[in-house]
Amino acid sequence: MSKKLQKALEQQREYYINKLLLIGVYDSLVLDGMTTTELKTEYNYFFYDVPSKKVNPIRKA
Repeated sequence: MSKKLQKALEQQREYYINKLLLIGVYDSLVLDGMTTTELKTEYNYFFYDVPSKKVNPIRKA
């Protein structure tokens, strides 16, 4: 891989690791064992979880 691509992937990985460490769900040892794709998936799950933000409509009797 080119050096620029390698550096970009390392920065992306560090970004996801730092964000996931902020919420405190994972330990750094667990995050170090994850691939970049897994980190991105977990990041999107915790930061963009749309189902948990849905509001149940109130039904009128």
